[in-house]
Amino acid sequence: MKRSIIVIAGILVFVIITSGGGIITKNSSTALQLAPCYHSQVGADSALLEITKQEGLSISGNLIQQRFQKDSSFGALKGRFENSQLTATYSFYSEGQLTDREVIFMKSGKTLDSEGYRYSIADDCAKITYSQGLGLIPVSTTLPLHLFPKLRISYIEPSDFKALGHSPTAVAQLNYQTGKGEWAGLINYYLWDIADWEDIYNPNEAPDFGYEKWSNQSSVLTISGPQDCIYEDKGDCAAITEISSLMYLTESYSENK
Repeated sequence: MKRSIIVIAGILVFVIITSGGGIITKNSSTALQLAPCYHSQVGADSALLEITKQEGLSISGNLIQQRFQKDSSFGALKGRFENSQLTATYSFYSEGQLTDREVIFMKSGKTLDSEGYRYSIADDCAKITYSQGLGLIPVSTTLPLHLFPKLRISYIEPSDFKALGHSPTAVAQLNYQTGKGEWAGLINYYLWDIADWEDIYNPNEAPDFGYEKWSNQSSVLTISGPQDCIYEDKGDCAAITEISSLMYLTESYSENK
C-alpha cells in the first residue's frame, strides 16, 4: 500500500512539473532563447536581425532589410517568441515613410526563416558589412550594415568641382545622421575620366579631391572624408570610426555588376 502511494505521488509530481511551468516546461527551455544577432544573405540582398532585449516571451530588437537596387527597410521589432515562432510588429522606414506590419520568424535549430530569408547566428552585428552601390557612379563601397539606417547617398553637381580646368564626371556624397537627428556630409566620392585625373594628379601635393581607391581602363574613383571624429556624442564617434576604418581600404571598392 505504501509503495502504491509513493508511485502515485511520483506521477503527480511529474505531471505538475511538466504542465505547470516547472523546470522542464517548454517555454523555459534554453533552446527557445534567441541569439543577439542574426544575418542573412540572399544574392545581392542582405538582412540583419538584432535582438536587444528578451524577457520571458517578450522580444525587442531591430531589423534591416537591405535590397540591392530595390526599396530597403529598417526599423524596430516588438513581439513574442513562443513555440519556436517569433511574431512581431515591425515599425520600419522605407523611402522615408514609417509603416507597421507583422513579421513572423520560425526557429529551426540555430536558424530563423522569414520572408525568403534564412538567418544564421552572427558573432557581432557591428562586424557585418554590405557593399552599397553609389548610384550614378559605377562603383560600390563596403560599409557597416547596422549603420545603414543612419546613412544615405546624395549627388552633387560635378561642375562645382574644378582642378586645372577639369571636373569629375560624377560626384556622390555619403551623408550621416548624427545623434541629434541632423544630416551631415561625411564622405565625397569623385569619379574622373582617367585622362583628366592623370593630368591633375600630383603625388607631391596634398590631394584636393582625396585619394585614389579604384580604377578601370576609363575611370578613376577618389574619396575624401574624415580621419578623426568631430562629434561630441560617443555613439557618433564610434560610427565614424567604423566607417573611416573601411573607407580608406582599397578592397572596400568594387565595380557594380
